[in-house]
Amino acid sequence: MDTLSMTIELTDDLVATTLARRLACAKLRLDRLERDFASKDESALAAARVEFALASRALADALVAQGLHASAP
Repeated sequence: MDTLSMTIELTDDLVATTLARRLACAKLRLDRLERDFASKDESALAAARVEFALASRALADALVAQGLHASAP
């Protein structure tokens, strides 16, 4: 394996890891806001839902770009 291939793989892994971390953080934030019945900050809840959707889409886009869609049914 040449250096360029190794660099591309490392970059792809780093992107996937970063996007997965973003998605996990968005999910935790959304869950916390949905459970917090006392505050019911609707704008924060809406923003958390949007961030979760954007993070999900970004991760899915990255996986498709890496060719992981080929195994989908």
